Amino acid sequence: MKNPSCEQAISSSLIPFHKEANKEMGGETQPLAAAAVTVSKVLDDDDLLIEILLRVGFPTTLVCAALVCKRWLGHASDRAFLRRFRKLHPPRLLGFYIDDFGLPPGLTLVFVPVLPQPPELAVVVRRARFKLKTNNARSATIRDCQNGSVFFTLYNGRSRKSTRVHCPLCPERGPAILPQLPRPGLGSNCTFKQVLSKEEGDGMSYYYLYVESARRAETESMLHVYMLQDGSRWTHHLLDIDNLPEPRWEPKAVLVDNKIYMAAAETAIIVLDLSDLSLSTIQLPQGVEHGVIGTTMLARAHDASGVYLIHVEEFQLRIWLHKGGNWSLVDTIFLHEMCANLRNSCCTIEDEDRLLPLNQVVDYGDFVFLKMGGCALQLDIKCRTLRKVYEAKNGHLGFNIHPFMMIWPPTFPTLKYDPARNAMWRRNIPGSSWMAPTPRVTRAASRKSSS
Repeated sequence: MKNPSCEQAISSSLIPFHKEANKEMGGETQPLAAAAVTVSKVLDDDDLLIEILLRVGFPTTLVCAALVCKRWLGHASDRAFLRRFRKLHPPRLLGFYIDDFGLPPGLTLVFVPVLPQPPELAVVVRRARFKLKTNNARSATIRDCQNGSVFFTLYNGRSRKSTRVHCPLCPERGPAILPQLPRPGLGSNCTFKQVLSKEEGDGMSYYYLYVESARRAETESMLHVYMLQDGSRWTHHLLDIDNLPEPRWEPKAVLVDNKIYMAAAETAIIVLDLSDLSLSTIQLPQGVEHGVIGTTMLARAHDASGVYLIHVEEFQLRIWLHKGGNWSLVDTIFLHEMCANLRNSCCTIEDEDRLLPLNQVVDYGDFVFLKMGGCALQLDIKCRTLRKVYEAKNGHLGFNIHPFMMIWPPTFPTLKYDPARNAMWRRNIPGSSWMAPTPRVTRAASRKSSS
């Protein structure tokens, strides 16, 4: 049975153009019924329908369109179509979560929406704000935020309480409790640790990296690699990294395809290949250093072919891409005039405040977050604009940002198999690859779009 609302909406939007075309040609306006027949012929053409669906603009609208009928669902959820849709409409930045160490402890993860947002995403943005309902926990720290899933740890005083994953866009599911993050050594110093995640199959895979150095011999360093299996246990691998540069706390490591890139020493990046747990190093471009206070950040490439390096030096931002074993300079942005305008409009930014990249994990795209004094700034790379999006309380400088993007791909409704009812439309859609995969039972939060 068809859901007429979306189809009628698209039809009604096409009819005025049809009538206007008749006027321009000097002919009389066709009756509404005749125009509706013409529009119906357009929507019955698979090629034209696909081009129309490509232009709906938002994943939420695409899911609504898929509810019209099985034929529309087949086109909207086809993998080749989704690749084209994502290229035209990359996942939007909805906002970001703040870990502000100057705020009093609490169970509210501060979400700051990036405005303006289109009305179609109002419900999605509203759901991104969520409060944690837990017993005895006093505070929460975000460990990872990827594709709509927020990985965080709850604390009760100084002791770790629990580790959880929550999908704010699917509030009915609630946070999923995961095994505690392992603590591998008691007689050693932790010099690096980070949680990373990636989409894998129909769920999320999580990795936890922990570097420990012996207290009596600082040159003895071991890399612990933990992989979350079935959402219930961490598998452990131990790697000797004595002969490699020491990993750094900042900038954060990034997971690209099946490789983890970790900043190390002053001028290096360690690459961990998860397929065989091999280690290698990459030297930064000539003249580029991570810096004592962090002047670089790493970002994922969309096509998983490499890694981006963003380097800030005074008021110049340079973007490098490492691909095929070589670095290439992608873009250079001069920020002096933008920062001067911000200082004039914002009394909390002082002349002596340095411009630095925020410690964040992002996909390279249209934006990057920077820090100046106690303010977080959003740089629009394409439009070359810089604006303040957050100001720390009481001028506190210790805060982290976790960008929250629109989830991708959307999850479409699944249908019960009925040979008699499906015979007609299955002839037009070979195989069954159109149907979105069913989320694993162990997945913390399914990808579900809201409208």
